Amino acid sequence: MAAIPQQLVDDELRRPNSSSMRSATLSHGRGGAGNIGSSTHDGDPVTLETPTLKGEVYTTGRGGSGNMAKNTDPEAARRAQDVVGAPRRESTSSAHVGRGGAANVFKPTEAEIAAAKRDNGKWDQAIADDEHTKLPEKGLADKGKDWLKGKIGKS
Repeated sequence: MAAIPQQLVDDELRRPNSSSMRSATLSHGRGGAGNIGSSTHDGDPVTLETPTLKGEVYTTGRGGSGNMAKNTDPEAARRAQDVVGAPRRESTSSAHVGRGGAANVFKPTEAEIAAAKRDNGKWDQAIADDEHTKLPEKGLADKGKDWLKGKIGKS
């Protein structure tokens, strides 16, 4: 069972009674009256702290022994666990959205295409800068290959 962050516990103790909280109507799922309800969620975002990895081994990726590494460097372990989504590139041609149909085709203007190309260039540079500063990491498979090469005597 996951531990509840202390801030959430503290917020729960300080929370006023439910009649003073804001209420919102929410729609869930694909539609229909059965998917509409109200929420008493206050809507204020909670800042969570990243936990420290305390085990001797940590995992990354989707699973499997190839995604396990020794926790010798806490900074590298933390970086390996962080998931950063790839930035979305703006389309420079027509794009389809939604579930289909002619009403879901978006054709940008020349000015929007020029702006998208300019912005995509910024993203490309930011990604290149980020990849340039990454430390090279060896996975378990690469370490195994190096070990085998050492046993065989190949470089």
